[in-house]
Amino acid sequence: MKKTFVLLLTFILTIFCISCSAAGTGETADIVRIGDSTGDWGFPSPYGMYSRGPGYIRMSLIFDTLIWKDKEGNVIPMLAESYDYDEEGNTYTFKLREDIKWHDGEPFDASDVIFTFNYIKEHPWVWVDPGSIKSVTQDGSYVVKIALNKKYAPFLNNIAGTLPIIPEHIWKNIREPLSYTGDDALTGTGPFILKDYNNSEGSYLYEANPGYYYGRVNIEKLVFVKVSGETTPAMLESGEIDAGSIPADVAEDLKDKGFIMEEEPPVWAAKLIINHHSNDLLKEKSFRHALAYAIDRKQIVEISQRGFAVEGSAGLMPPANSLWYNENIPQYEYSIEKTRQLIEDLGWTEGEGGYYSKDGDMLSLELAVSQGDFERDGQIVKENLEKAGIKIDLVSYESKTLDNMIENWNFDLAISGHGGLGGDPESLNSVVIDGGFNSVRYYENEELVGLMQAQLEEMDTMLRKEMVYEIQEMYAEELPSITLYYPKWFWAHNEKANIFYTEGGISTGIPIPINKIAFLEK
Repeated sequence: MKKTFVLLLTFILTIFCISCSAAGTGETADIVRIGDSTGDWGFPSPYGMYSRGPGYIRMSLIFDTLIWKDKEGNVIPMLAESYDYDEEGNTYTFKLREDIKWHDGEPFDASDVIFTFNYIKEHPWVWVDPGSIKSVTQDGSYVVKIALNKKYAPFLNNIAGTLPIIPEHIWKNIREPLSYTGDDALTGTGPFILKDYNNSEGSYLYEANPGYYYGRVNIEKLVFVKVSGETTPAMLESGEIDAGSIPADVAEDLKDKGFIMEEEPPVWAAKLIINHHSNDLLKEKSFRHALAYAIDRKQIVEISQRGFAVEGSAGLMPPANSLWYNENIPQYEYSIEKTRQLIEDLGWTEGEGGYYSKDGDMLSLELAVSQGDFERDGQIVKENLEKAGIKIDLVSYESKTLDNMIENWNFDLAISGHGGLGGDPESLNSVVIDGGFNSVRYYENEELVGLMQAQLEEMDTMLRKEMVYEIQEMYAEELPSITLYYPKWFWAHNEKANIFYTEGGISTGIPIPINKIAFLEK
């Protein structure tokens, strides 16, 4: 893609600011501009995107899945106009639409779906594990049958509604998908076509796909621009952007000025990640309990988050209105006395400066946080733990550097977070026993691991609910990480943007209010 986006964006903003309707007018928009404080989320191909929710969102504007979700979280057709499930044969049959073309004009059919599923077996894709799939076959040009080798309750949500289908005529020639950035790597069937991407500026320019099979795209251009969170409200008011995540304490003021507020459900968790893998002390469950008692989660919510958050649960739970929410999880209420007792039970004695030591070594840990995102949280956690006798070295890193450190176990303690808790309870598996920096990768309790794997094969919802409840209880006891809080995040937009949160999150549970169907004519 061309890298001349800065000048192009300046031109676009100058021209289109003249024709854009004011906030709240409800007129059809020529261009919608969305502000983002991080900016770059990777090259928006399935293999080039950064593997967090915003990266998936930018990719999903270009590539479609077999099915999708509407605002209420209901399954709606996308590439497949209908599907059915044969329980006896454990097979899903998808009837594909026959009027779809790829962005380059080539026709879409069943061979592309089959190719995609085979391709991710050879070239693993981080968001979908094909291990449950026995075979993918076609019955004519527009019928696909997907047979599973075991029961898999989240199939529709986490595979059929998540895996982007890619064109066989392009990707069959690509042997290194992670590094491929040719223009044809962005050939999809989706509602938008990427016209420019600038990774250094964190900017994306999309244009509407004029031949989109699902319906007319109601904006001509969609732009993502990097802005700071502090300047987002002013840029909304000036009309420089049409939507963006805003500080919670300005939400009411912007609402009074005519902007529409979208409040994110509490499905994103800020966590203290604990290196139970390579740090011998942190492998001790009782020491992890000591950390939990030492952290004043209420103080973090009230001071760092200014009250705009919900205290974290030891069970790393779904939101309270979810079917999967277990309200009876025992919590680690703030108690310095319990922390000190647990540390002393492990043979540590209080020494110089009030810090514990053993065999001449001070009890000292590094706490890593990402710059700007969790620094205030980190300062409070540092103060809490040092009050309990644990020396803390607080260090800030760029967010992607910190992700890499966590993935490679190159840390003691870290504050990070993830969304997805509002989707299918497979999300618990993805952040506990699966791979990647969003997961604590905790395998020490074989009963917990077995139960997490078994819940995926339970097709009876109420029986599965009981299993998920037990998983939360066991997680709270093992405590491989400590959930600090679930933030209350707000997005503001004018009617040009028309964005909304999707019940249960987009795809596997992404809590971002940019569902592509918001940009289609009703």
